[in-house]
Amino acid sequence: MNDREKRDFQAGLEAEVDAFMRGETTRRNFITRFGQMTGMLAASAPILGMMTDWALAQQKLELADATSPLGQAQAAALKASKEGPAEGSAFRAVEAAKAHAGVTINMTYEAGLQALDPRNFSGPMWEQLTGMKSNVVELSNPDQYSKAVAEHIAGSGAYDVLDISPAWTPSLADGGVIAPLDDYIAKYMNPADLEDYHPLYKALPTYKGKIWGFFDDGDMFALYYRKDIFEDPKMMEAYQTKFNAKLGPPKTWEEYAQIAQFITDQMAPKVYGAGHFRKAGSPGNQFDFLQQYRANGGKLFGDDMKAGLVSDAGVKTLTNMLAANKASIPGNNELDAVSLWAAFLTGKVAMIYSWPPSGRMAANYSQSATAINFIPQSQIAGKVGYAVVPGNPEHATGYNKALSADSPNPEAAYLFMQWACSPPVSLARCMLPYALRDPYRISHFKSELYGALFPSAKEYLANLNNSANVGLLDPIMPGAQDYFLSIDRMCTAVWAGADPKASLETAAAEWNETTDRLGMESQKAFYTEFLKLPGATADNTVEKLGMAVTL
Repeated sequence: MNDREKRDFQAGLEAEVDAFMRGETTRRNFITRFGQMTGMLAASAPILGMMTDWALAQQKLELADATSPLGQAQAAALKASKEGPAEGSAFRAVEAAKAHAGVTINMTYEAGLQALDPRNFSGPMWEQLTGMKSNVVELSNPDQYSKAVAEHIAGSGAYDVLDISPAWTPSLADGGVIAPLDDYIAKYMNPADLEDYHPLYKALPTYKGKIWGFFDDGDMFALYYRKDIFEDPKMMEAYQTKFNAKLGPPKTWEEYAQIAQFITDQMAPKVYGAGHFRKAGSPGNQFDFLQQYRANGGKLFGDDMKAGLVSDAGVKTLTNMLAANKASIPGNNELDAVSLWAAFLTGKVAMIYSWPPSGRMAANYSQSATAINFIPQSQIAGKVGYAVVPGNPEHATGYNKALSADSPNPEAAYLFMQWACSPPVSLARCMLPYALRDPYRISHFKSELYGALFPSAKEYLANLNNSANVGLLDPIMPGAQDYFLSIDRMCTAVWAGADPKASLETAAAEWNETTDRLGMESQKAFYTEFLKLPGATADNTVEKLGMAVTL
């Protein structure tokens, strides 16, 4: 886009956001248009193609200005890969991989912006360093699971490296779809690299005492709020008068809804207190419910593996979520993550909780990339504060890099994974403005280079680290997606007026059916393994286990 096209797009987007919030008929067009343009919706191909085909097609190493923080991080990654230190995992991977020059490794990636990293940075750099080529296979998130399984059954050897959700690890490991990495790690990796993972993420690729991948994406929810609103003297005085309390980031979900409603009452229709991605299937409802439910003391399953949803914690959670919906922007229940970002960036919402790209977009850092310069410029840059989500934030999905058990080039594929996830290379990858990989190593959170990306980047990183200290994991067990879909249907029914307790009963029955279908004893064994992980419950967070990372 040229400057004029950018201005025209920005003006048109702002008009659509305004119309969306008034509940006019442009709502569906707005969600579709913005979601497609950012590559975050399944139907993204036509419009995304116009904007980013050039980026997706070039498979050429792109390096930032050498004087910029990103450019310096990329240079450091290159130096560590070529010059060492000799014991470094990046250097050791590159030296061993030279024996595989000319080999092509096929790797799956989520379609859209995620794939720009291996296409335009890590893949071309790896080829330059080792002579190995890479082929990026873009898949929808569900297909990243189903196609991996299908190709394994067919014995095709189509994939070498698989990007998978941690929740899929047990099923894929037991099904023989992925291979353990322990022998390769012992042979090639610097053991210190495993200690550099934040404790919430370190154990995610482990299962039955083996390591089945490298964790590669810190998808931790955090709270992003408008400091200019929360620190406005008139707003602070009015809140103090009404509630005899100081206006600030909420500590409980009841306080969250109260603050959101207060801001809406004071500032709507110019600004609303909150917004949420409540649209069915977006996803969002399952993550929102799980983080609040467990923070409220809810248990996923009882000792008999019966669903624990029908409880005071379940009713309290849905009641709190309904109150938050009432305090939110018009059309809240039809928002997905992308349309919520648009509303926040254009100044329509005072408070959101979402994935880490929220902070980079709000600071206008993501928009510095030519590949995604169609994301609207942030009108709230410099006005955003960061806080931990009330109670316990959700680590919503994330990615592991796993080795396909059917890879025709297993060692070559492993070496790429070790290199890409090594501290210096992964830092540069997490700093790419156009990609969606988020910080997960302690060295990421402490990085001076990352901390220099935008004025408040250090505070942003500290909050992500602090959120991980008290964060909760998605259930890691077979059937997780079925359990999630039941929650999504339950929430959607409640938003439409269904009774919360009756909806919880319906969802619990569906959970029990899923458990019975997969085998109660088998599911109990998987759930028992999950409960051993830091962050599996609100009672065994990283912080409560005494492993919190202090920056």
